[in-house]
Amino acid sequence: MYLMFCAFFLGRLPLPELIGANGEKFLSEIGFTRQMVSMGHQACGALELWNYPNWLRNLTSEDPSGRDRPDHVDLPALEVYRDRERKVPRYNEFRRRLLMIPISKWEDLTNDKEAIRVLTEVYGDRIEELDLLVGLMAEKKIKGFAISETAFFIFILMASRRLEADRFFTSYFNEETYTKKGLAWVNTTESLRDVIDRHSPGMTKKWMNSTSAFTVWDAPPQRQSWIPLYLRIPGFM
Repeated sequence: MYLMFCAFFLGRLPLPELIGANGEKFLSEIGFTRQMVSMGHQACGALELWNYPNWLRNLTSEDPSGRDRPDHVDLPALEVYRDRERKVPRYNEFRRRLLMIPISKWEDLTNDKEAIRVLTEVYGDRIEELDLLVGLMAEKKIKGFAISETAFFIFILMASRRLEADRFFTSYFNEETYTKKGLAWVNTTESLRDVIDRHSPGMTKKWMNSTSAFTVWDAPPQRQSWIPLYLRIPGFM
């Protein structure tokens, strides 16, 4: 993580130093504004193979008292282990349950020759044993998407179902629950940028050039278009 403030680069800060009790103390010294500006000007990592931060493969965890545990954690290995222990379906079976077409060979999953070589080394020709997490990271992306097709299916299903199942979006969506001011916030908030403006007035005006807070903040803003989204032609608007 690079620390930035007032348009000046202040230094490079290893992310492991922001973990645990010492990390919380250090973050409080840095302050919220500097944290947000620093993170806003740095792109997040792509969801693909071989892009897992190395420090998360040797993570020092803490016990309830805040002391470091002697055994370090390999987080990506732990995620695969947890999926297996919880009987999460493997990649192909997961796609079947979503009524998606399963793969029959590694070339169906990716065009990356190095990825195919490593997948063959680990799994051989046992396509059905491919772990879900590995498959999601290896799967070729739809043009313009940051996530795979399989992950996008889950996103679409879960987003709608979580809204429909959340009582705060249905039965309790009223002033009695949210208060009049709170409900006004809910009904007028369109983006993360609005949330930042509400809690830290002036931050986006001073530091954010991009249209969306999820984009790197110094990216050029999107051109304004008066054509409704559903009528726009990709690549032309």
